[in-house]
Amino acid sequence: MAIRRTTQGGVLISRLMRQPTHIAQTLLLAGLFAFGALLPTKAGASSLMFCEQAAPASVARKSGLLLFSQQVKNLLEQSGHQAAIISRSGLDLERFNIRLSHAGISLRDNPNSPWSVRQLYYACDEQRPHLYDQGLPGFLIDQRQGSTVYLSILLLPPAQEAQLRQAALDNKLALQLLSADYSANAYPYSTRYQNCNQWLVELLAHAWGSLPGGNTARQQAQDWLQQQGYRPDTVDVKHRYMVWAAHVVPLVHNDDHPAAELDARRYQVSLPAGIEGFVRQQIAGTERLQLCLRDSTLVTHRGWDDMAADCSPAAGDTVQQLD
Repeated sequence: MAIRRTTQGGVLISRLMRQPTHIAQTLLLAGLFAFGALLPTKAGASSLMFCEQAAPASVARKSGLLLFSQQVKNLLEQSGHQAAIISRSGLDLERFNIRLSHAGISLRDNPNSPWSVRQLYYACDEQRPHLYDQGLPGFLIDQRQGSTVYLSILLLPPAQEAQLRQAALDNKLALQLLSADYSANAYPYSTRYQNCNQWLVELLAHAWGSLPGGNTARQQAQDWLQQQGYRPDTVDVKHRYMVWAAHVVPLVHNDDHPAAELDARRYQVSLPAGIEGFVRQQIAGTERLQLCLRDSTLVTHRGWDDMAADCSPAAGDTVQQLD
């Protein structure tokens, strides 16, 4: 297995060493539960084209996100930790009460660059998932123009952090956990498909469950997660046509989900909220930091209560102007 640096400033970890052509929009897909794109919108049919080129961000927007990424990197560096579970907002999924959609592992000694994020993404040009190490600026820059940006960081106690760091940097294990088939709404207790957040939670299982790995690494992880009481997020899609749409919309599938869940118009999916709840349950002493960027105002909040939806600061929060 080889690792190669790409021109986008990241490292692609894959048996196929082809360079991704559209990192921005594929990373937007990578952890996203894509049902927001299925609802009627002004975008019409184009909203169904998950791999279409995203509208370019303005210079001011890019500048603000670059300053934001530097603040995040400084915070991680000052924390004294070596690894962090990091989740960000992306597509607008507020109608499903989903704020954070895509998660990965930020590593101080990532081979790409300090604090780059190891994650799964879907390569549209190759029509397959890959693992990719991406610097924090690239990880954060795929945000809708004008949207409030949310970020959540979990900092673990030393023993569990060391286990996660070792597992995350084990390229052989990382690839054993990579499915050949991607589905944005992958069912967490089936090895038929996988989304990016599912890859992450299965890696957590191997890190903390001391599992043997090998050809059955994914099944081992799912068995351990069930034994430990992992509860994926439940997404109520409300309308029957949303379930039916999986037959015609790329990257969304039904054939791995229990019939009872489909009849109830529910999908069980791995998303950052459920992963964070599981980590909190499993690892006592885990710290949570949340950041949000609204225009040029950055708010940092510590604790397990959620930040306000409008990014307004609470008592004890840190407020900075990124000008």
